[in-house]
Order: sequence, then C-alpha cells, then structure tokens
Amino acid sequence: MSQILGDAISESEVRHGQVWLSVDKNQIVEVLTTLKTNPQLACDYFTFLSAIDWRDEGFEVMIVVYSTTHQSTVGCKVRIEKSSPQIPSVTPVYRGANWHERECAEMFGITFDGHPNPKRLYLAEDFVGHPLLKDFQLASRVYKQWPGDRDPDATAGEEE
Repeated sequence: MSQILGDAISESEVRHGQVWLSVDKNQIVEVLTTLKTNPQLACDYFTFLSAIDWRDEGFEVMIVVYSTTHQSTVGCKVRIEKSSPQIPSVTPVYRGANWHERECAEMFGITFDGHPNPKRLYLAEDFVGHPLLKDFQLASRVYKQWPGDRDPDATAGEEE
C-alpha cells in the first residue's frame, strides 16, 4: 500500500486487522481516489466518516472504506487545526460520504470544501454552536438545584 500511495501517507499501522493511514488533508481526495480505483486496493465501499475533538490539538477526521473484492478495511486519519477546521469534501469520490460530512459539519463545525449540499440534518437553522465539541455547554449539564433537594441539617428533628 505504501508503494502505491507513496508520500501521501505520513504514517501507517495495522490495528485489529484494519489498515490505518495518516493522511494530509490536502491529499485525502487523491488517496481515497487511489484506494477506490486501484485494482490492487479496490476499496469500493464507503463505510464511515466522523471526527474527534482533541481540544487544543485540533480535530481528527476519520474516514473508513472497505474493499468488497479483497474483504479488507482501510481507515484514513486526517488532522486539522481547530482554528481553521476545513477539509476537502470526499463526496465526489464516495457519494455515501454526503450525509456523514453534513453531520460532521453540523456537530463539530468542520467545513467540507466543495460539498454539494451543506445543509443541516438535525439542528434548527437558528441553533448556535456545535454539540459534539468538548467545550460545548449542554443545557442539561448546567447545574440546577434539584426541586426536592433539602439540607439534611435543616430538617433534622422534623417528624415525618
């Protein structure tokens, strides 16, 4: 695989029977195109795309594809900066990435350059924020006094 993809891969490893490649964001479309069209690799099935928020270290976008010919799975990891969360869309290569990219954009705030339909999937148009960011404050996580909460010292001696 390294011979075919060459310098486009900065790192590779095999974990749990799957090949994982670290790819520069500017080469992800080229790498996925090669994975799909090269007969030795033949990764013709798009499986998954999502991201991880590593806080100060930025984001890691993960893309997983599968070869129905060779029964092998290849994952690509792409690091992007939190200050400029942009990556080229892979939807032109794998049409199945369309909704995955839209979900990732909505939940993490990552822009997929060249995406054919960057509309929201889940949240209202006026919703502010990206719920899967680690620093996103969910309303349910804001501390509220429990309505039935009582101070045990204040109620000591009261008859029930």
